[in-house]
Amino acid sequence: MLANTALCEYSAPNPSDSLRLTNSSVHSRTKTPPPLEPVKLDVLTFECGEDEEKAFIDYMSDPQLYDSGHKITLFYRRNEDEPDAIENKILDTSYLDTDDKYHAVWDVVDELLPTIPHFYPTITGITLKTVGGRITAAFAEDEDEIIDYLPIPSHLSHVLAVPITELQRVAKLDMDVDRVKWQGRTYAFKKTGESLKGTLRELTILDKLSSSPYIIDLTAIVVNRDSITIRGFLSPFIHAGDLQRVFRDARQNRFLACADKSDATPLFDWSLRFSWACQITRGVVGLHAISAYNGDLKPKNVLIGSSGQAILIDLLPMGFSEAFTAPEVLQKSHDGITVLTASADVYSLGLLLYVVAEEKWWDIHPIEWRDTPGTSAWYREIVRKCLALDPDARPSAAEVLFLLEKGDGS
Repeated sequence: MLANTALCEYSAPNPSDSLRLTNSSVHSRTKTPPPLEPVKLDVLTFECGEDEEKAFIDYMSDPQLYDSGHKITLFYRRNEDEPDAIENKILDTSYLDTDDKYHAVWDVVDELLPTIPHFYPTITGITLKTVGGRITAAFAEDEDEIIDYLPIPSHLSHVLAVPITELQRVAKLDMDVDRVKWQGRTYAFKKTGESLKGTLRELTILDKLSSSPYIIDLTAIVVNRDSITIRGFLSPFIHAGDLQRVFRDARQNRFLACADKSDATPLFDWSLRFSWACQITRGVVGLHAISAYNGDLKPKNVLIGSSGQAILIDLLPMGFSEAFTAPEVLQKSHDGITVLTASADVYSLGLLLYVVAEEKWWDIHPIEWRDTPGTSAWYREIVRKCLALDPDARPSAAEVLFLLEKGDGS
């Protein structure tokens, strides 16, 4: 329905926030939050085009349960015949004014609720238009937003399947990742995003590398109510979090400023940092051994397990972080081309090795080595080789691992 659209996401304040906030404490490990009342209307996000928008809304949904309540979309475009139309006011409200934009949509949908003849089991679409100063609406199933999820292929049929209706949502961890509970235990639930085939490829990679201690475990495939199609997957929830959080929290606990470039005092033993460097590299070697390439290796995609183990996640991301991306990939992306290669991964791996040695994740360009104990000349030489501008001049991940274990960088 929308041409040349972009997704405009923000966390909008909500009349039901007082209910929802009680369920957002990620750090509470001793108390289970009380059941929440269904939220009447929850505006989730907006899709914006030129002089038209679509709002995505949940109606009477339980914040802890997936696929509860009803899905609604509200579509409206600029009304040239009625300058004071409500749809024009919503369009002209900036996304920075989240309160006003949210409440304008909330009020319109709330007013239209009694006129909805029935809710479709998929998504109920409302097309809004002001005529003669009065709000009118047309109702239909929004077929454009129905996702045809892919079935579990035969090569993954041996993986445990969990219905999405059995999961209890606890908190949002990232854009497409939630912290959930299933059968009394906590997991990370990575939801199927825009690329259905991408989720399938990541599941295949995780299954092939299920014996690797350096790759996140695949606990189960999350399936739709039909018990056939894929909604995402479960993996262990790592309490310590990612490498960036580990370094940041350690500095904050010591009251150290992240931007203090002069502070070269390491907070973690070199032996631990070096073990992380080797474990991350082994994870990349495992990926490349099955001709799988990541494309977004960065500190936030390295979790630190309870035993201090570095574990790679997000093995087939939909985007990339410019600060950790190889220059040739950035160039091709500007031309509308996305190519994953082993040499591009090695470039990102080199930056990760630098981050691990320096205990930093901010302001990594240009590379500036501080007098951090442990970062020997041979280690820095490995990083330099990984960051060669010519992709053909970079070592393979296996060669990087060999140089790390050899310990002299020659």
